Amino acid sequence: MCTDHSHDLGDDGGVSLIESVDIESVRCLNEAVHGSCKTIIKHYEDRDNAEPYMESNEDDVEMIMHVPFTEGVRLTQISVTGHTSGSAPSTLKLWSNRPDIDFSNASDLPPAQTIELVDPDTHNSFEGNLDYPLRGSKFNNVTHLTIFFEENFGADITRINYIGFKGARTNTRHGIVQCVYEARPVPGDHQKVKDEGTGGVI
Repeated sequence: MCTDHSHDLGDDGGVSLIESVDIESVRCLNEAVHGSCKTIIKHYEDRDNAEPYMESNEDDVEMIMHVPFTEGVRLTQISVTGHTSGSAPSTLKLWSNRPDIDFSNASDLPPAQTIELVDPDTHNSFEGNLDYPLRGSKFNNVTHLTIFFEENFGADITRINYIGFKGARTNTRHGIVQCVYEARPVPGDHQKVKDEGTGGVI
């Protein structure tokens, strides 16, 4: 159920896009608890809450998160809050409208943008108020965002407490783009992918 959260605003006035996220279709490869990725996309006023959270399988810090939107959006900022003790992600790579990305090709495809994140152990960023700007030309009409959490700050797992998006709606219907994807299936889409629940390869 969608409600009006017009107060979901950052300090710079950027509008939160949480109501445009297709929460039920959000998925993550290599998350320790299946479906936990859906719980970290929180409203702005809940950004300080350490729970619920998402973490990777033990001894494997990488995760690939797929975030579909119900409509086209222009992304201007992303906010990511990781946990302390070295488990916060240190690097993330972003792709626009590439739902086919998994562990078999993520390292080979150039991302639309790479972001070096702040370490919460050395900076007071646990409050979730660090907004990382995105390149406008790369994220103008996004219906699907892929996020590759590639590294962290030294822990055996990666743990993320909050993720948020800011920008504007473009009023582009997601279904039109989705039909294009369905007409062009990716060979081996279910092969060489880390299992979402166990981290194994299927």
